[in-house]
Amino acid sequence: MTTTSTTVFGVTPLNVTKDEVLNATEADDIFGVKYPLFDETNTSKGIFVKTKGLELLKSQLRQFIRTERGERVMLPNFGLSLKRFLFEPITEDLRLAIKKEVVFGLASYVPEARILNLQILEGEKVQGFGVPGIKIKLLVTSSTTNQQTDLTISL
Repeated sequence: MTTTSTTVFGVTPLNVTKDEVLNATEADDIFGVKYPLFDETNTSKGIFVKTKGLELLKSQLRQFIRTERGERVMLPNFGLSLKRFLFEPITEDLRLAIKKEVVFGLASYVPEARILNLQILEGEKVQGFGVPGIKIKLLVTSSTTNQQTDLTISL
């Protein structure tokens, strides 16, 4: 299938670029934007740093977990409703509710992430309030590459 009218911002892409896009099969060939957007350790890269592979998966997970449901324009169900759990005592019922929220949300919006282990822990004290925060520890694997990575997010 050949397309001659494909344009990118009004410019016809080179044949090499078309071939790279059309023949991309591996997960490592897929690029995305690293999250958080600004890399404080390397300011020479600019604001939008591209990434791929497991780092891209970790960026997608960070963005999804740190986004409150209803916060994203045009995607009202994107993200998790975790702020409602912040000032609650950490009990087994709370851990189970958070786990359900994370598992169902990731299944809908980050389907390439397979959860191998999910822990809900007491995090550092929320600044100024003296109550514990919530820490989410994930061990995930990419469904496309079967590589594992771990991720810890504090709320």
